[in-house]
Amino acid sequence: MPGLSKAQDSVKLNPLIAIRMFVIRTASLCLLMAASAAAQDAAPNAAGRAALAALEQTARQKTAEWDRLAQGLDASIRGMLPCDPKAAAAITEVSKASEARLAALSAYLQEAGRQKTLQTAAARRMLASVEPLGAELPMEKLDVQQEQLGVRGQTAALSDSAQRRSAFNGAQDALRHIASLEQQRSDAVDSAISHTDATAAAVRGLLAELEKQEAALKETQAAFVAEGARWSAYYSARLARAQTECNITKGVIPAPAQPRGKQK
Repeated sequence: MPGLSKAQDSVKLNPLIAIRMFVIRTASLCLLMAASAAAQDAAPNAAGRAALAALEQTARQKTAEWDRLAQGLDASIRGMLPCDPKAAAAITEVSKASEARLAALSAYLQEAGRQKTLQTAAARRMLASVEPLGAELPMEKLDVQQEQLGVRGQTAALSDSAQRRSAFNGAQDALRHIASLEQQRSDAVDSAISHTDATAAAVRGLLAELEKQEAALKETQAAFVAEGARWSAYYSARLARAQTECNITKGVIPAPAQPRGKQK
């Protein structure tokens, strides 16, 4: 009997459907686990946070020391004679404090940039693990729909036969069970697609933000390099000026000529 044969073949699909549902649910679970693991990778660990906090504290300390010395520099050397070695020592001390500040800030920014790079890489791995499911699950959805159509067709064909022959009742009940399993499978696929889309969108947003922060840190690092060069040039110029004033006082070099209109 062709109808009964098809029904029996459909009954044999029960284990396969159950396996597919298990695979779908496992894929969804793996997706959530992968997203969770990648999110943990994307967040700095305790050691990383501690290292960054220590570098930040050092940078704040060095900045405070430089501020204190720099603000008092002019007052400390104002009453000194041009050749007083304490003047050059004071300028040198502030210059070294400036270098220490910039070195501490550079170390902090380098560590912050390193950790941000690790977070960005973790977000990229997370996205790479999620995106393939976004292409596979719609194909699974099509398979489910085709199988559901086949089961409905067989159920409709058996409905008329079952009214005439009681032998078809068992096959009809089996098809109803298969239809129920197929619906559960379809719901599982829909849920997996929804979770995948939401996760992928969230990861893309996270990745974009991390890339933006990483670029900002690189710009800040470059700005501090330039600032370091400016401060180094500034304190070198102050030392050179102090030496020039001393040489003028000693008569080693003549004083710069004054403009004609100001001569007395």
